[in-house]
Amino acid sequence: MKTKDKILGILLITFILSLILIFYSVFKSINFDNLSLNILFYSLGKFCGLIGFLFLSFLIFSGDTARFFDRFFGINRIILFQRKFALATALFVILHPIFFIMSSKSILPYLIPDFSVIPLAIGAFSLYIFIIVMTCSLIYKRISYNIWQYIHILTYILFFFSLYHAFNWGSDSGNFFIRITYLLLFIAIIIGIIYRTYYKLKQRKNKFYVKDIKWETKDTFTLILKSDNKFNFKSGQFCFLRLNKDKLYARHPFTISSYPYDDNFHFTIKLNGRFTKAASELKKGEEVIVEGPFGIFTIENRIKDLVFIAGGVGITPFMSIIRNQLKNREKQNILLLYGAKTYDSIIFKNYLDKIKEKGFRKIYVLSQEEHKMCEKGYINREIIKKYAKDVENSLFYICGPEPMKKLCEKELKALGVNSKNIITESFFW
Repeated sequence: MKTKDKILGILLITFILSLILIFYSVFKSINFDNLSLNILFYSLGKFCGLIGFLFLSFLIFSGDTARFFDRFFGINRIILFQRKFALATALFVILHPIFFIMSSKSILPYLIPDFSVIPLAIGAFSLYIFIIVMTCSLIYKRISYNIWQYIHILTYILFFFSLYHAFNWGSDSGNFFIRITYLLLFIAIIIGIIYRTYYKLKQRKNKFYVKDIKWETKDTFTLILKSDNKFNFKSGQFCFLRLNKDKLYARHPFTISSYPYDDNFHFTIKLNGRFTKAASELKKGEEVIVEGPFGIFTIENRIKDLVFIAGGVGITPFMSIIRNQLKNREKQNILLLYGAKTYDSIIFKNYLDKIKEKGFRKIYVLSQEEHKMCEKGYINREIIKKYAKDVENSLFYICGPEPMKKLCEKELKALGVNSKNIITESFFW
């Protein structure tokens, strides 16, 4: 069993057991034969509070350790999971006071802090901090990086306030299991804080400066960076870039298009919004903040043939992988199916056309024009079947727009390709 599957199994079992034990702790003493609505709502309020605190703790811990678990799951998938899981967390956190209000038919104590009862007041503060954090997470691209750092500190205040509220006000806080749960969550958050702090300090040495900007097509350019320090990565990985200019605070992910042995560091970027436009206008010597590398869109199997399905700027990780495979003289056969709108929009065409190695083949597929050197239409099962000679002994890597990715996954499964042999890179920003 892979390490990834073991970790998932442990997390899933722990999570399910926690839910069962919390449910049992809350509802074990209820007499369902003589159950009133007030008691039911009160119990549901306790249950939602405990589950909300458990989910909140997991969100904070998974955020702090995402860079560590990236090697198993990919940080892009972790972020996508967190966004969905945050909705479930918000549901339980908000239902927590609502059920208590319905039980007591009193609103003010749960919404307006009453400092004569400190634990209850801290609970109300925690609710408002949670709302602030969730709101800022939704509009993170409009928030300065410094403010975003303070919001992360706010999440820790939220956790410790919530823990204080639960431990000193929750009627089940004396329960042995609940106490153990609080202790374990406290330890997990401390571990997360230590790891995140260590990672941030380690990243500070990665100083990158603009060496050049090379235009690949009329709307796609390669940002060439240099650094005084060695930056280790695997072909197919990506980094977060940040520019300290023009109020462009948010970090943006871009895949590395150079290969690990390159003297410089390349990111190939398509113009799409203020950030990419500002990046295209960077001057030689300007600093770019780089965080990473991240991602598991890499070649681990060295035996099976490789079929790369790229769309538009989704060619970027494959350029790094192809360059690395050729440099290392890997014996795997490579087939590149590259979908673009027009012949002139094919990125890296000059480089790809110069590759003469026997094991490498490329097919351009144009959706908006015909060309004698290209296929016409979209990458579908007919084109895949036509050029991928040994489907059963191939790994299929897909990177491109979401509609293309979903279509190709569907077509590959229709051809009988096992899901474990289909590797996709998700666009999530």
